[in-house]
Amino acid sequence: MTIPQFRRLVFFLLTLFVLTPISLVRAHGEPVIAIQPAIAPAGGQIIITGSEMESGEVFEITLENSTEIIPLGEVIVNGEEAGFVAPFTIPIDVMPGSYIVRAATEEGEAAIADLTVTEPSTEASAGPAMAQEPNGELHVLDRTKPSGQIVGASAIALASLALGIWLVRRPI
Repeated sequence: MTIPQFRRLVFFLLTLFVLTPISLVRAHGEPVIAIQPAIAPAGGQIIITGSEMESGEVFEITLENSTEIIPLGEVIVNGEEAGFVAPFTIPIDVMPGSYIVRAATEEGEAAIADLTVTEPSTEASAGPAMAQEPNGELHVLDRTKPSGQIVGASAIALASLALGIWLVRRPI
């Protein structure tokens, strides 16, 4: 292997390493939450189930997106199961879109889960959404992306294209 070929290999491996997404691995014992249903209308109810928590901990539950943080309430972990199951109502004035539900303690422990909020349904009630009778009404998901995210992805794609063309066309 010649030195230019070695450099190309090293450059390729470094580029591959930098561009490969790294996922977060949760260590044993960190708090975890799950939400039912994962898609709910504004004004509807969700059930949050927490686990891997210590008895007596107080978790503040919030609904968050890129522009606002909406408090939903708090939960105290009781019992030997080290978790909780609690219903929360999504405020009727919450805008449709993708949100993160965060359960956090004052000490900084936190767990998150995704939630998609749709337009308020005429069938929304104080009961759990999964207990409602099917009505055939479709949930409309807002899949628009912020302009900054579109510009950033486009810039990365163009830079990758330019780098690829440069690598192919440069003399050996």
